[in-house]
Amino acid sequence: MDVREKLRRRDFSGLKPSRAMAFLYDADEFYRFRGAEALGHLCRGRKARNFILRLFWHLSDESGAYCVGAPLGIAEIGRNNPEEFEGFKNKFVSLLDDWEVERRYVAYGIGRTAEIVKDAYPDPVDKLLEKIEEIGSGDFVVYAVWALGKLGEYEIVRRFANDGRRGRFYDGERITVRSVGEIARMFI
Repeated sequence: MDVREKLRRRDFSGLKPSRAMAFLYDADEFYRFRGAEALGHLCRGRKARNFILRLFWHLSDESGAYCVGAPLGIAEIGRNNPEEFEGFKNKFVSLLDDWEVERRYVAYGIGRTAEIVKDAYPDPVDKLLEKIEEIGSGDFVVYAVWALGKLGEYEIVRRFANDGRRGRFYDGERITVRSVGEIARMFI
């Protein structure tokens, strides 16, 4: 079975973390998400910490290999290694301020790691609201509202229940186009 088929089936057996990481660069967004999930499954303990550091480095200009899916990988590794991610949660939330990073992936990552980042600095709720106002695109706002819901901010999410902006959204199985209001109503 080829690697894409293994990722599609979430069969991460026999897959090396470096091979999964390669999918964070994939042109097909679906495989970026699945590659990140594989990294979260494959990286534990010290290896998790090292891969998180490597992915942060791949977001910097110095690396020469900018990785569009790095926030997804950081979040999935962090979600499965909360003790390792604790030291990175502030830096992760701060990625929302970096216009060169795919910020919708950071918003998704905040949702995936909500229990860990809820007490981060900067405050993820304030930062998400600030970026909703600043960025405004449906592709970002669907993930930001979803993350706010995962953070338990149901009163804030309720404000978006009739928002018609639409964006691409990974629901854990596929990428669909959803309205911000549809995402908000998942939590109310």
